[in-house]
Order: sequence, then C-alpha cells, then structure tokens
Amino acid sequence: MTDLFADIVGQEMAVSMLTRALEQGASHAYLFFGPSGVGKSEAAIAFAAGLACANGGCGVCSTCRRVLEGLHPDVEVVAPEGNFIRKEEITDINLHAAYRPYEARAKVYVFLEADSFNAEAANAFLKTLEEPPGHVHFILVTDRSERLLPTIASRCLPVTFSSVPVSAVAADLAGRFGTPPEEAALIARLSGGDLAYARELATTESARRQRDRLLDLGRDLPAAGLMDTQVALDEIMATVESRSRERAEDLENELAKALEWAGDARTKSWLKKRHEEKTKRQRRRLHTKGLQTVTRVFAGWYRDLALVSAGAEEGVLNQDRLDDLRVGASQGSLLGYTQAVMAVGKAQERLRYNVDARCAISDMFRSIKEALAQWPRS
Repeated sequence: MTDLFADIVGQEMAVSMLTRALEQGASHAYLFFGPSGVGKSEAAIAFAAGLACANGGCGVCSTCRRVLEGLHPDVEVVAPEGNFIRKEEITDINLHAAYRPYEARAKVYVFLEADSFNAEAANAFLKTLEEPPGHVHFILVTDRSERLLPTIASRCLPVTFSSVPVSAVAADLAGRFGTPPEEAALIARLSGGDLAYARELATTESARRQRDRLLDLGRDLPAAGLMDTQVALDEIMATVESRSRERAEDLENELAKALEWAGDARTKSWLKKRHEEKTKRQRRRLHTKGLQTVTRVFAGWYRDLALVSAGAEEGVLNQDRLDDLRVGASQGSLLGYTQAVMAVGKAQERLRYNVDARCAISDMFRSIKEALAQWPRS
C-alpha cells in the first residue's frame, strides 16, 4: 500500500492519528490547524483520498489518484471567493451533502482557510456539522484557529500541525531533491519551519532570484528616495503576480494529464470546470503566499541587522549575506532595526485581513524608513 502521507514531513503525531483513523474508523469532522506551509492542506487532501478510497487509502487506485489531483466528484475543496466563504456556498453544500456519493465510499469536503466563514455561513454550516449524514466527512484547515466560531471548532476532532524542525527540513531537501548539505542547511534555516517555502527555494530559480532581490531592496530601502521607493514597490507587486502566473501555467499542463482518463465529452467538460476552479483558487493562494514571502524576507533582513549590531552573528538567518549585514549594521541603530521588524509584523497582520496589498507594503516601507531615520548610524 502506498503511503498517502509520504510527502508530509515532521508531523509524526498528526500522521499517526490520521493513519489510525483510516484503519479504525474516522470521525465526521476534523480541524487541521497550525502554522502556514507545514503540510496541513496536503495532509487534508491525502486524508480525503483515504476516506474516499474503497481500500482505505491505497494511494494507487483511480479514486486516490483523482482525489490527489483535485479532480474527484465526491471530494470537494472549498476556499473563500474574495475575503469570505459565504452562506450561499454553504447552503449548496448542505443540500448536496445529503445525497449519497457518486462512486466513492464517502463524500468529503475540505475547507481551506476555514477561518474565513462569514457569520451567516458559519451558522448555516453549524447545522449540518451538528447532524451530518453518515457518508460525509468534513476537514477544516486553518492557520488561525482562534478565528473559527467556537461552536464549530468544538464539533471537530483537532489535529495539530507544528513548524517542521530545521534538521527535518534540511534532510527532506537533501533526500528529495539532492540539495547539497550546506545549501540545504541554509534554506532550512531561512524557512523557519515552513516546508513549502523551503522546497520552493530549493527547486525554483525564480524563487531564489526573488529572495536575492528582496534582500537587496531591504538593504537599500533606508537610503532610497521617494521615486526609488515607488519603483521598488512596483517591482515587488509585479514579482508577486509573476510568480502566481508561473504556477497557473503549471496547472494548465496538469489539466492535459487529467483529461487522459476522461472517457466522454461530459466528463471532460466537468473536469475543465473543476480545473478552472482549482486554478483560480491556487492563484489566489499563491498571491497571498507571495506577499508572505515579501514580509518574511524583510523581517529576516532587519532581524539579522539587529543581531549583527548586537554581536550575535551566530543567530543570523541570512548567513550567505553576512558581508552585507556587517557593512550595514550599526550599534546605534539597534532600536531602529527592532522597530523595523515590528513595522513588518504590522504589515503581516494587515495582509491577513485582506487589506489592499499595495497600500500595506507601501505603509511598511514608510514605517521602516521612519524607524531607521530616528536612529542614525554611529
């Protein structure tokens, strides 16, 4: 039997719990929660395949393969359109959940960003969650479980995901991609336990170029004039969109593969529609991830400047940029660096609530420049 959870790294407790559920009987609802990028969504789809599979998750049958590709009629992935998951969508789900599965042994609904239910949607979903049909399972996935309606969270079996240890990230990169040990160690350190980000840095040249450019912008920002700052802002927003388009092109290639098993025009039409929904969802998530990368790199740069200025170079994340950090760091600016990191944190919080991204990054730039201007180099 293929291990459905082979790609999930550093989550032994969660994987053990889910494997046992597939073997002994699953609850009707689960809540997967923990930091971003640690495998929650991937584990949710793998678990959904196991719940739908007649063999309990063989990993090789048509059902498992189609679920893992996001193209099975009995497994629906739900994500917010815009800022919220809305009542109309939940009403439709409640209606269709009552019907038996088309072909799998169960129907499964996977809610990504489950904290984005609006109040009406949450209350509508609660009714089905309290008295679910016996053939239905719900998997809620969130980075922010504290924002879920408590009555929803209390009716789900919690599955905790944690940051992946640096050693496990490095081992995964070396074993999966053949990344040289020194490079794997650096990327693992940069990732902060975000396996998805680490894998992207290890395998994607454009991701590495983006990181280098963001570090350059962070280095040059304090001395940049108004025009330079606006150019940097334009470049960042264009880069985020470009990275999102790259992934969309990859998804188009996946569609051709998915259509290979479709035997008739009706099935192909359904697959194309499902694939369009998947692509739209992925582009939105990639745009969000891109903005997270921007703030992650900026926070790391000013954090590192603070550490170097305090004589704590061993704690620096960007070890490959130590020379730049040594040139740029100033003991007299230590408090300014700290305030700059706080400014990035504020931008991260604003972006979590779906404010205008360009405005949030622009305000972050201004706050960083103001913070460092108060504490001139000495």
